[in-house]
Amino acid sequence: MRFSLVLATVDRTEELERLLHSLEAQSQREFELIVVDQNPEGILAPILGRYDKTFPIRHLTQPERGVSKARNLGLQHAKGDVVTFPDDDCWYPSELLELVGKFLDQHSDVDSVSGQMGHGPQESGLSADTPNNPGHFLKTSLKVAQVPGPWSLFLRKPVAEKVGGFDETLGPGAGTPWGSGEDTDYYLRVVQAGFNLFHNPGIVVYHPVATQYFTDRTDLGRSYRYGAGRTRVWRRHRLPLWYFVYEVGRSGVGVFLSLLQLRGAKAYWHWGAFRGKLRGWFSG
Repeated sequence: MRFSLVLATVDRTEELERLLHSLEAQSQREFELIVVDQNPEGILAPILGRYDKTFPIRHLTQPERGVSKARNLGLQHAKGDVVTFPDDDCWYPSELLELVGKFLDQHSDVDSVSGQMGHGPQESGLSADTPNNPGHFLKTSLKVAQVPGPWSLFLRKPVAEKVGGFDETLGPGAGTPWGSGEDTDYYLRVVQAGFNLFHNPGIVVYHPVATQYFTDRTDLGRSYRYGAGRTRVWRRHRLPLWYFVYEVGRSGVGVFLSLLQLRGAKAYWHWGAFRGKLRGWFSG
């Protein structure tokens, strides 16, 4: 098996169907999908059943929520030479897995590779070696911390085995104040374990823009948890103090500008992030 796709999913069906449809269209067919289902029983079975004759699907259930818990369970069952972690609302261009496979075959010195987020088909058709931007190794913690979500991260299996699982106190659904940062923590641990991480802009995974934010004041709690998780990880891995100050300042300016524009919900979002970032950095 060439690829293991470890998918944590909860509260999404239409988005999951879009991902499954994109997997059905992959030109590279040597992959397995490991679905860690945190929904009430029976919701996903009809959807997955429409695709399980097209490519291997292992359907695991985990009633206790938490994206890190789900990914860790899925990792225990991964058999592929390369491991990745698609989000349940992302989707793949049809040549993605073939492109990643060719890149790793041609670059045996690369332990893990990350791509970038795209928003539509106009960004498909890129090559693994883009002449104008061939990519580069990420050599500083700050560069590694800016890698997008794990949906664009591809690891050789020995890397995943040595690094181990995600920190289950971090990330959405963890039941802690630290509602993000599990991905950044994982990337930094990849490098700290002695492996390299390569950024390849020719690897594009489609992912929706987070336009659902700034909708109402209930986003205050979510932005707080996201901010707290991020800066907790930055402090843990000793990222520069100036970067923390810069990011906190951005949230503070966001509050001010949103109020000037009379966008109260967006101001609440930035206020939550501002407070959360302070909490995470000073949490120890």
